[in-house]
Amino acid sequence: MHSFTGTPISKGLALGKAVFVTCSAPDIPTDKISSDEVERELELLENLLLTTKKDLEEYLSKSEITDGEKDILSTHIEILDDPELQAKIQKKIAGDRLTAAKSIDLVFEEAIEVFRNMANELFAERAADFADVKSRLIWQITGSNGEHLARLDPDSIPIFDQVQPSDISILHQKGIAGFLVENLSYTSHAAILSRAMKLACVANIHDLKQKIAEGDLIMMDGESGLVIQNPDDENLEYFAQKIQIQELIRSKQMRLKNIACETKDKRKIQLSLNIGLPEEITQVAELGSSGVGLFRTEFLLIEKNRLPDEEEQFAIYKKMAEQIAPKTLTIRSFDIGGDKISHLIPSEKEDNPYLGNRGIRLLLSNPSFMRPQIRAILRASAFGRIRLMFPMVIDVDDFLAAKQIVKSCADELYEKGIDYDPDLPLGCMIEIPSAALSSDSLAQHCDFLSIGTNDLVQYTLAVDRNNDKVSRYFIQHHPAVLKLIRSIVIHASKHGTSLSVCGEMASIKEYIPLLIGMGITELSVSPGAYYDIKSVIPNCDERLSMIVKNFDFSTSLPNVDELIYRTLKPYYAKQESIYDPL
Repeated sequence: MHSFTGTPISKGLALGKAVFVTCSAPDIPTDKISSDEVERELELLENLLLTTKKDLEEYLSKSEITDGEKDILSTHIEILDDPELQAKIQKKIAGDRLTAAKSIDLVFEEAIEVFRNMANELFAERAADFADVKSRLIWQITGSNGEHLARLDPDSIPIFDQVQPSDISILHQKGIAGFLVENLSYTSHAAILSRAMKLACVANIHDLKQKIAEGDLIMMDGESGLVIQNPDDENLEYFAQKIQIQELIRSKQMRLKNIACETKDKRKIQLSLNIGLPEEITQVAELGSSGVGLFRTEFLLIEKNRLPDEEEQFAIYKKMAEQIAPKTLTIRSFDIGGDKISHLIPSEKEDNPYLGNRGIRLLLSNPSFMRPQIRAILRASAFGRIRLMFPMVIDVDDFLAAKQIVKSCADELYEKGIDYDPDLPLGCMIEIPSAALSSDSLAQHCDFLSIGTNDLVQYTLAVDRNNDKVSRYFIQHHPAVLKLIRSIVIHASKHGTSLSVCGEMASIKEYIPLLIGMGITELSVSPGAYYDIKSVIPNCDERLSMIVKNFDFSTSLPNVDELIYRTLKPYYAKQESIYDPL
């Protein structure tokens, strides 16, 4: 028995026999074709593209496929429809006298290589889409489609060098519970699809095929990343118990999903989700959340080699808003530094990008970069409930400058007769001490505020939480931070302005009684923490509010520790977490 730990990609448990999946390249004719054969190969290409597109569209129309799979298949159809790509393949056939198969291979490999060589990891992942479409076309034209997966059955644990989104669909159809892969990123389309289809997945175990023999019994846990080769009786018993625990968790989750999200003294708590990819929007319905409290739009910038245009963004925001209507989708404008997208817009190197031209500063200094996103969000607001908020705001002047750009964009749409919500709520993140200290004036002018505790802690305590040497100073419940939060709550209440917490604090159950006791009634959390946080809310009561209201935050950290980890502990430890073992 041996155990290995890899990167957790998709939750779930699986037990089965190891099967190595070798996707050997099909034989592609390399001989030149004659002039008489050109027309035949061009016709073969045309029919192949039409047939492949038709197959994808038919699969796309099936009601049982997930939204994540729909998005990926739609992307593949767009690649097939790309006229520039088609023209290059046709040129290889007619000009270079290559077969359709060889022309497809060369043209797609050129595109794949471009994406693979991009410095940003997520840019490089775009290569997977092209590789998958290329595989579909090559396998079909050579008549060997799907042969590499033919010997798999429901008791198999497939082990891949690399996996394509189309492979995931086939694994799902075969009833396979989980798989291992040598190389896979958490944000790749194959990873997204495995989570959508609830296939356990662990990746990035070095030299995996040298460590495991085909036919070995494999036990894998997609949540922890643990893989056990030929488990003993003790580990098999552990596996059986964990399955029971999962069933218990699912049972508790279903009970929690159906209870009201309110405190013991009947205060309604809005519990929304933080998401970073459009595919995650399905979690709103699956978990029963109040909506999306934070949609990070940066993925639009790090998945393209050009600035996304208005139409691309509009289609994404519109679809998301329609999917969760009438619940609210809160969209945060691009929160990224110029250093991260210098290949997209001119940007000078900065010595300290954390304090540089990022967030709203980048947007205000590059209006042409900001306006397409604003117009897209405005247009999408006609199809669902959308809110727009700005990051890295330091004071009300920042917000009003951004608001003026929104008004200008709205005027453009009005003149063109394009629908939008004229009352689109506008808000800002409170994540800089100056914004917290300016929260009185911000609450007067904003429709809503959202506290980003990660940066608020970092900037208030002057600590880089990613620096191991000083990470001990990153204390989210430091009295200085809590005093700022309390002042924001007071000012938001004074002006009747909606206030939420969307930072990491909102996803840590030990902080929930404290936040609710301070007067917070809106929380936006990571999907994985949703039910654990919801389980604490019904325990909170009027007495809790009195305890926190009477607490003096002008005190020492040990006294705050005493408050959170002793006085308030009964509120979050009153019942077992749904994630606690039996």
